[in-house]
Amino acid sequence: MNLKKIISIMVVLMWMSVVFYFSNQQGEGSGNTSRTVSKIIVNIIDIQKQYTSQQTEELIQIVEPIIRKIAHYTIYAIGGLAIANCVYQFFNKENIMIGISMTIGVLYAISDEIHQFIIPGRSGNIKDVVIDSLGIVTGIIVFLLTKEIYKKIKCKEGNREVE
Repeated sequence: MNLKKIISIMVVLMWMSVVFYFSNQQGEGSGNTSRTVSKIIVNIIDIQKQYTSQQTEELIQIVEPIIRKIAHYTIYAIGGLAIANCVYQFFNKENIMIGISMTIGVLYAISDEIHQFIIPGRSGNIKDVVIDSLGIVTGIIVFLLTKEIYKKIKCKEGNREVE
C-alpha cells in the first residue's frame, strides 16, 4: 500500500476520532463548548459593548443552537472531503468514490447519533443526521471541484492530460 493511501486512511480515522470525542462529551460538557463559542461570537457582535447583560444572554440563547448546527455541518464537510480523498485513492473513479463516500459518511452520521443516546445528557437527532449528510455532500463536492481545478492547472502547465 502506498504512502498516499496510508495517510488518507489516517486522516479519515483522525476525523472519526474527533467526531467521536465531541459526541462522547456528556450533555453539560457539550453545552459548555457550544456556549463558549456562542459567547465569543456575541462578544464580537457587541464589540462596542452596547448590550445589557440580559440582551447579551438572550443573544447567546439565539446563537447557540445555530452554532451547534453549523458545527455539525462543518465537521462533516471536512469528513466528506477526507473520506472522498481516501476512497478516491483506492478506486480512482468518481462515481464509485461518490457512492462509497456517501455511504460511509451517512452511516457514520447515523452511528454518531445512536452513540449519543448512551451518553448522559445527550440524545440522538434525525435532524442532525440530515445536517451531517449535507456536510458530507459538501465535502465530496469540494473534493471533486478541487480535483478538477488541479487537473486544469496541471494541463495548462504541461499541456497534457492529468488523471
